[in-house]
Amino acid sequence: MLKLGLRSVLAHRLRFVLCTVAVTLGVAFASGAMVFTDSLSTALKKNFEVSTADVTVTPTSPITAADDTPATFQNSLADQIAAVPGVADAVPQLLVGDVQILDPAGKEVENYGLTTFGASWPRVIGAAPFKVLAGTAPWGLEQLALDQSTASRAGYSLGDKVRIVTPSQAVTATLTAITTPAAAGPAAGAPLVSFDGATAQRLLLGRTGWTSITVALKPGSDPDTVAQAIGKALGDQVKVRTAKQVSSDGKRDLDRTFGSFSLVLALFAGLALFVGTFLIVNTFAMIVAQRAKELAMLRAIGASRAQVTRTILTEGVVIGFLGSTFGLLIGIGVAAGVHWMYQKFNLSIPSAGLVVSPSTVIACYLIGIGVTVAAAAPAARRAGKLPPIAAMRDDVEVPERSLLVRGSIGCFMLLMTAFLVGIGVAAGDLPGAALVALGAGLAVLATVMLSPLISRYVVRVLMFPFGRRAPITLGRRNAERNPRRTSATASALMISVSLICGLMVISASAKASINQAVLETLGTSDLVVTNEGTPNFSTQVGDQAATVAGVESVHRVRQQTGQVGDTDVKVSGVSDGTLDGPIVTKFDRGSAAVLATGQAILPRNLATTLKLTVGKTFDLKTTNGVHRLTVGGILAPNRQLNAVVVSLAAYEHFGGAPADSLLYVDVAQGKEIATVRAALLDRLAKDYPSLQVRDQKAYAAGSMQQVNAALAAIGFLLTMAILIALLGIVNTLALGVIERTREIGLLRAIGLDRKQLSRMLRVESVAITLLGALLGLLIGVGSGVAIQASLADSTLGVRVVPVGQLAAAVGVAVVFAVIAAVWPARRAARLDVLRAIAAE
Repeated sequence: MLKLGLRSVLAHRLRFVLCTVAVTLGVAFASGAMVFTDSLSTALKKNFEVSTADVTVTPTSPITAADDTPATFQNSLADQIAAVPGVADAVPQLLVGDVQILDPAGKEVENYGLTTFGASWPRVIGAAPFKVLAGTAPWGLEQLALDQSTASRAGYSLGDKVRIVTPSQAVTATLTAITTPAAAGPAAGAPLVSFDGATAQRLLLGRTGWTSITVALKPGSDPDTVAQAIGKALGDQVKVRTAKQVSSDGKRDLDRTFGSFSLVLALFAGLALFVGTFLIVNTFAMIVAQRAKELAMLRAIGASRAQVTRTILTEGVVIGFLGSTFGLLIGIGVAAGVHWMYQKFNLSIPSAGLVVSPSTVIACYLIGIGVTVAAAAPAARRAGKLPPIAAMRDDVEVPERSLLVRGSIGCFMLLMTAFLVGIGVAAGDLPGAALVALGAGLAVLATVMLSPLISRYVVRVLMFPFGRRAPITLGRRNAERNPRRTSATASALMISVSLICGLMVISASAKASINQAVLETLGTSDLVVTNEGTPNFSTQVGDQAATVAGVESVHRVRQQTGQVGDTDVKVSGVSDGTLDGPIVTKFDRGSAAVLATGQAILPRNLATTLKLTVGKTFDLKTTNGVHRLTVGGILAPNRQLNAVVVSLAAYEHFGGAPADSLLYVDVAQGKEIATVRAALLDRLAKDYPSLQVRDQKAYAAGSMQQVNAALAAIGFLLTMAILIALLGIVNTLALGVIERTREIGLLRAIGLDRKQLSRMLRVESVAITLLGALLGLLIGVGSGVAIQASLADSTLGVRVVPVGQLAAAVGVAVVFAVIAAVWPARRAARLDVLRAIAAE
């Protein structure tokens, strides 16, 4: 029976190609993600193994999320560590992100998504995380060092003047040294600019402080013993780790980071395979139906049910194996292409070759073969149930299970969908949205279960406007005659369309909500100054902006990360008068005047989360320690100030970096906003080319960029699922031509010409597509509206259903349906009429 299954695949190669393609696409997505993340993770893990420090000491931050304001400690700590027995030397170091390197033309050097780090040049070069390739150590504001990769991309060589923008200020310095990128830690392989220690503190932090201390041990000293001694001497204010522990922690963090990234990609790979499952199920159902007499003949000559079932499953294993193999190879090729691009752009990450681990290969084959065999199993079981006596009849039909059980399950799922959506909308916020999303998933499954019961009637209604000509009627009835097949093909498209339509509603609502929130909260502010890429910029920007002709006032906003209890919060420091005009605020209780007394203002949603009211005190943790604050006012929800709001004086007391995040600029009465904006850009662009100066409308549009970027990425990934769904339509039509060969021959014999035959197949394709698109449209729009309703009081206050975009999406689906029918129609038109009539 194994040979029979293999021969069946070889004898009907064409009908298995599209099934194999569906498996290939899904596995390729998964394998490419696994190979690339494994390669990059392995390369970075090697960087942690080359740490030059015997022991590394870092400050313990009071909060877990502090990327914007790193925890630091003072130089005296290095002296204490140096006094510990077994320590030969303790060298303080500084490493901070959010630095910009400008090329000779004044534009930021492209870093391809990597963070550019600024570092201190250690007094003991052997303790540096990099190696010096050429030149001498930098000194003062007039000198700096660059890593070789960045210097090469920008076209800099020793002695050149380099423009650097740090969160503290912009400087022009002479390039005195070329180094490698950092060999270990978070800056491994990333662009790196180095200054002497005092200059680095001034430029990168705006205050004194170090982010780590590298400890060299005396010969014969045990790292674990010395590390314990340092920890005992300094207490909980520091984290002490040996080189082995640093390596282990770094690898664990990388596994966590890449694990999250891989999980996201795996979800999309799973979606592609899930959609492909409908194609495979449909294909095997049609194959078994076409071969019913052949399979019954096998039963008649002695084959058991199990043997017939294994014959069909063998075909599934072959398809799964071939699809997994091709998918694995394509995934490796894609990962290799990405790896080549990194090298082409002279980036140091990844610094190792491709890593194709045994676990990746095994996972790909398990996924591909497992999905294919699972999809083929229902048809295989039905094939095994064919009675031997059926071989003696001309009209052999594969037994089908009643739709009653399937319909009952679908109805139950619909009731659960209504229940979850109702609770989710009532609960609101993120938990409510999660319940609505779960309900949407159940709605998809319920529709898949119920679609065979309704497909015949829905298709009839959808195709009614197209008239009653013979090709149209025949195409419609072809779609109606087998509701299981039609619904399975349409379901694959339905899933993709529902996701896209849901995203359209959510994105349109998000954009409208952001636009309304921004325009409602921007008051007298005519212009808003922000930084592209890095969040913070030098206070010199505000100082220079205030001197531009036509500028009446400049208001500053600074931000850092903090924690209240176990809740991560943003802390915003605002200059005097910012809440009295540049930002429109509505107070439930209190007023902006409380900021001058050192009290805090909280938006209502944050105050509710933290269970705080006016007059209550709370502890705010920042990288600088724990600070006791009193709630002086409660704001209505405000997009511009979704944070703990304090005065600039209090913000600086909390250890916030002296760098601005936003500037609100008021233009003087009678001055043209466009003229003042041009003057601001002219004054600031030379030193700070990444600054953006926008009016209120442009700022609101810019606030939507993250939404657009996220949706573009998701939409690109969903394209794969749509392609697989279209393959399902092509496959259904192609196999339908084979199945109806004799019928097509008879239709041609009684006068149906080739053009009418092609039209009949196009109508069938459009009918299936409209069914899937309509069901997907209803589920997608309904889910999007329900999610918006659950988030109406927090982030999605405006509901928008983009009718034009949704109609365009359905129109595009219909166009693709017509294209999908081209190849099957050509095959049908080429059939020899006499041979077709004689076919069994």
